[in-house]
Amino acid sequence: MFKLVNLIFFSSFFCISLSSCMSQKEIHGNLPEAQLVSLLQVGKDNKDSVSKILGQPTFRGALGDNSFYYVGTVNSKIAFLTPSVQEQYVLELNFDNKNNLKNIFIYDKSRSMEVAMSDLETRSSGQKETFFQSLIRNFGVPMGGKRGVIIGSGKAED
Repeated sequence: MFKLVNLIFFSSFFCISLSSCMSQKEIHGNLPEAQLVSLLQVGKDNKDSVSKILGQPTFRGALGDNSFYYVGTVNSKIAFLTPSVQEQYVLELNFDNKNNLKNIFIYDKSRSMEVAMSDLETRSSGQKETFFQSLIRNFGVPMGGKRGVIIGSGKAED
């Protein structure tokens, strides 16, 4: 009986440990479904109608670029390792000067490029706090009580 309990325990522990090392897919972004994109009509839809059909874009064009961008990625992750991008799609919707839909473009991972990030840091004034200093500083801060303005909570006294 004792051997059976040990066998069940160790086999379930082994299965749980093994399942944590399996590849997991993580989906990020705001890429609309193809059925919704097919509802868009070039020349007829405008920014308002596109927002109603597809929702708000991931980001909007800047510096004179009159476009909406919807971005979606599928990452693969094994346990605690850094995730790798498996699929990436960008839907670009261009608008003319009157905000009418002019063009629709879809880009995949093959059209992307690596961007080198700088390792420089911006120095800022202020004091660096340790974990314990920030923990002690928070003692005595009321949690939802009406004691006037609490900075950072979004609540103020009526």
